[in-house]
Amino acid sequence: MFRARGRAAVAVLAIALTATACSTKAADSSSGGGGGASGEVKTGTGVTADTITVGQLTDLSGVFAALGKSITQAEQLYFDQLNTAGGVCNRKIEVVTKDHGYNVQNAVTLYQQMKDQVLGFPQVLGSPINAALLDQYTSDKPIAIPSAWAATLLSNKQIMIVGSTYDYEMINGIDYLLEKKVIKKGDKIGHIYFEGEYGANGLLGSTYAAEKNGLTIVEKKVKPTDTDLTAQVTDLKNQGVTAIALTVSPTSAASVAAVDAGIGLNVPIIANNPNFSPGLLKTAAAPALEKLFYGVASWQQPNGTDPGTAKFVADYKAKYPDSQLDGGLTWGYGAATAFTTVLKKACDNKDLTRDGMNTAFRSLSNVETGVVAPLDYSKPGAAPSTKAYIFRPDATVPGGLKQVSDGLYEGPTAGGYTPPALK
Repeated sequence: MFRARGRAAVAVLAIALTATACSTKAADSSSGGGGGASGEVKTGTGVTADTITVGQLTDLSGVFAALGKSITQAEQLYFDQLNTAGGVCNRKIEVVTKDHGYNVQNAVTLYQQMKDQVLGFPQVLGSPINAALLDQYTSDKPIAIPSAWAATLLSNKQIMIVGSTYDYEMINGIDYLLEKKVIKKGDKIGHIYFEGEYGANGLLGSTYAAEKNGLTIVEKKVKPTDTDLTAQVTDLKNQGVTAIALTVSPTSAASVAAVDAGIGLNVPIIANNPNFSPGLLKTAAAPALEKLFYGVASWQQPNGTDPGTAKFVADYKAKYPDSQLDGGLTWGYGAATAFTTVLKKACDNKDLTRDGMNTAFRSLSNVETGVVAPLDYSKPGAAPSTKAYIFRPDATVPGGLKQVSDGLYEGPTAGGYTPPALK
């Protein structure tokens, strides 16, 4: 979403693959697509003389399958294009993809199978999945980009969140509704959220925003398997809420919107990502979503105006003509671009080991992808960005969400907030 100047990113690094914890050296005689100068490049796990292997641990069959498919395809397309342009450090990027079905135990097992094959992970989908892998990340030292934005993950130095975090998204979303006088101080807001890291971090943001703005939060915790939320919305109506905050899946968001309108409550909904899928605008919930829903996320949608992003979306449509266009594809493009930026820096440093990747990662203070907000990774524990875009549903635009904020938005409450990893 952030209007970072788009680089179609045809450059970045190489990481060496060995089966040992020790690193070796591989001769590298040229920059190979823009990553590094001539000379020897230190390499390690996941890197050979001609290949850099990276991993995607995603959801292709669970509650976030639509999101996982879009991200996975976008990243594969990005790396395919990067390889066509020469790869990184004279090496091609090879992507290993595994489906965990949004099941934590499956994910842990698959990680064990993959960890000695890959340099790092440009996608690990799911807050509970990443939370379960934090100790492994610490011991194995791969850079991992979570397709999850829980601030609690930032306590781990290997985590590379691409975008803002759920707490900041919710704070900015509530600030935006206050600024536009959709809600007012003194109002009561219901918050329906998934159990686990995802929901807890969204609730942390709404609770903070409420405390600072004289609002009251009415909590409703649900499970990812809960798709009919009639009882929860009905109870919120009985308690007199004037808005509903959501940290759930798109399916659950559609249920909330339909019930919200159906029982005559008709209060606005503010939802942090990934709460929306354009397919919802082809369901019976569409009229309620178009009337009541506000989405918050820190990357542009497929209808964004950045030229590099627009070209990538066109290439995506050509390669995957039957796939829907949604925010997952643009975030996947941004995540792959950010990961490649780290690769390029590590290659320039002539160190494509996992330690070299970490050094490169933490040296970057202004990563621009063309689609995600500018990212600062120089402050461990801090959110890489504190800004977000605000969207409303619109079936006439690619991705189904139209930006209504004037560029990236940061409300007055966000500036005083301290994320969990910095406390």
